[in-house]
Amino acid sequence: MKFKSRDNIDLQKWDDLVLKTPEASVFSLSIYLDEIAENWMVYVDEYYTKGIAVPFASRLGVKTCYTPIFITKLEWLGDESAEFNAFLTEVKSTFPIGNFCIRQQIEKKDYTTYVEQIIQPNSAIEIGSQAKRMINRSKKVGHRIEFSNDPKPVLALIRSELLPKISSLSEASIERLERAIQRLDAQQHLRILTVYDKQQFIGGLFLINFNNTVLYLKGAFTDEAKKNGAMYNAMNFAIDQAYKEGKTFDFGGSRVEGVRHFNLQLGGVDRSYYCCQWDNAPAWYRAIKSFRNLLRK
Repeated sequence: MKFKSRDNIDLQKWDDLVLKTPEASVFSLSIYLDEIAENWMVYVDEYYTKGIAVPFASRLGVKTCYTPIFITKLEWLGDESAEFNAFLTEVKSTFPIGNFCIRQQIEKKDYTTYVEQIIQPNSAIEIGSQAKRMINRSKKVGHRIEFSNDPKPVLALIRSELLPKISSLSEASIERLERAIQRLDAQQHLRILTVYDKQQFIGGLFLINFNNTVLYLKGAFTDEAKKNGAMYNAMNFAIDQAYKEGKTFDFGGSRVEGVRHFNLQLGGVDRSYYCCQWDNAPAWYRAIKSFRNLLRK
C-alpha cells in the first residue's frame, strides 16, 4: 500500500470502495473531499480494495494532516487488516504535523477518544422530557416544516446567525460547504428541511442521504425560533423520516457538551471515535508559528 496524490487517484475505483464499505460516510467521498479539504490524498492498495482518505494542508512547505471542519472523522475502508496499523505509522512519517480523527479504534495508546451520537435503524428511540417539551412548543406555535430544493435561505442564515458566534467557522469554510452542497445535490444526496412561522422562514437543516445513513451536516435557526423549539422539531422530523426509511441517523458529531445533550434528548446514542495528534515540525517552523501567535494577541 502507498500514498497517492489527488492527481493520481482513480476516482471511480475510490468511490466504489467507499460505497462497498458498510457504514462508510460521505466524508470519504471524492466530491465531498474535493470541496471541504484544502488538499487530500489516499493511502490505498493497488486494486483499491482497502485504504483511507487523508486531508492535508501545507504551510511554508510543511504538510499537516488534519480533519477539516464539516468532517467529524475519516475511516479505514475495506478489510480491516494489518495495513491499518501500518498506515498509522506511515502517516506520521509522511506528515510532520497531524490532528487526525478516525472511526476505527487505534491499538496504540497515543490517541484521544471522543463521542458522537447516532440512532440505529429499528432501535428504541427514547426522547427526553426537554425535547418533548420543545417539540410540543414548536407545534403549538404552528411551525411548518417542509422539504426544499433551495439551499440559499439556509446558507444565508448560517452566515448571519453562526458566523459571528463560532470561531472555527469562516467565510472561506462556508464557501467550501456551499460548493460541497451543490455537488451532493447534483448526485441526489442532499436533503434540505426548511421551517416557517406562518410565511416567514426561520431556519433549516442540510441533511446528507448517503450509504444507508442520513447525516445532519449543518443548520441554522433564528434565536426566537430556537426558543420556541423549532430546531428540536425539525431534527425530530428528520430523525423520524430516516427511521421510517430504515436508515441510520447520524447527528454529525460535536465535542460541545451542550450539543451532545441536545442529541441525546432526541434519542441519540453515543458512539466513540478516535483522534491522534503529533507535532514533529522543524524548529524554524515552530518559531515562526509562535511569533505569529504573539502578533495575534
